[in-house]
Amino acid sequence: MKRFVLCVVIIICVTFTGCQKVEREERESVTATVTNVRYRSAYVTQNMIYTGKTMIMTPVSHPAQYLVTITYEDLSKTFDNSDLYEKVEEGQSIQMILYKGYDKDDNLIKETLQFPE
Repeated sequence: MKRFVLCVVIIICVTFTGCQKVEREERESVTATVTNVRYRSAYVTQNMIYTGKTMIMTPVSHPAQYLVTITYEDLSKTFDNSDLYEKVEEGQSIQMILYKGYDKDDNLIKETLQFPE
């Protein structure tokens, strides 16, 4: 019973401390750099499922990935986008939107790169 209560308390603490609300947003147009362009082909893995005493192998298909990593200052974000993969090269500069979210005390709680709209 003590373990159950301890688990519930830990879950509640983690839930409440992780729920910071963005009160103020800033968006800024920046010039970022493409730092990595990678292609990962599609593949299939086998997943074992037990039904009673019988084991069944089921295939799991994983789609191809077109990974492009874009960096601005010390912030990096990787996108899985085939159109972007075909248009850019490593080392190329690209226009992005730098999104910053602040809490009620003006502490930065979220920072990410986004595509221009």
